[in-house]
Amino acid sequence: MRFFLKTAAAVCRTIPAALACAALLLPAAAAEDWEFSSTVNYDTGRYGAKDRVESVYIPLTLKLKYYDADFAVTAPYLRQSSRGQVTRVGGKPVRINTGNAGAENTAESGLGDILLSAAYTLKLDGPRSFDLALAGRLKLPTASKSKGLGTGEMDEGAGLEFAKEVTPGLTLLSDGYFTIIGDPDGIDFNNEVFLDVGFYCPLRKNIGLTVLYETRSAILDGNADPRCVSGTFSYSMPGGAQIAGGVTLGMSDGSPDLGIGAGFITRF
Repeated sequence: MRFFLKTAAAVCRTIPAALACAALLLPAAAAEDWEFSSTVNYDTGRYGAKDRVESVYIPLTLKLKYYDADFAVTAPYLRQSSRGQVTRVGGKPVRINTGNAGAENTAESGLGDILLSAAYTLKLDGPRSFDLALAGRLKLPTASKSKGLGTGEMDEGAGLEFAKEVTPGLTLLSDGYFTIIGDPDGIDFNNEVFLDVGFYCPLRKNIGLTVLYETRSAILDGNADPRCVSGTFSYSMPGGAQIAGGVTLGMSDGSPDLGIGAGFITRF
């Protein structure tokens, strides 16, 4: 097990750097290879503590698609109302203590942690066709640690993203990631294992539904493993733009009780 963890850590540090270097070597892409997207996400939950935490998370993402590779940078805005029991790790809320009963419920806002990601997709054609992407992620510690909006440390992750069309009306989806979580002073975070599984199906012309079950290992001893299920409807408009909206339901104390989101993707 120790050998596996050391190997996974080495891979997580190597893959994001290698994919980032590859981006610098690529020639300029055509205009239609760029995407800009954003969502407005609201979530609320107690995360195993007494008091409720409410958050608004708005990521702005610019993505470059080049052949079978894509590279993205995400700069989020975050507003969080709590008694200091929750902070954000990789854009997700994590309980770091049970809160201070004597503290006032305050709202903090500002820039969240900037996320860099890259993926290269291997496509297998034929009757057993599927897509398998090798992906890497880096979280830059740009969120304010003093406000509880981030840990102030860098995270590094790598994983696989799988998609297979079973029938013209059903595509199976599954992703798996291992992330090295940076430790701030006084806190010993566990590294994170993430898995989701679900499906996408077209409901009618230009409208689709994605359903996912997500689970991740708790990064702090004593916390429940975050688990949730989500459903997202998407509508593709003429010209390639897309709008989407969905709901997430928490299935453990490690997740928000409820999440609601809506957003768009445009290509230029």
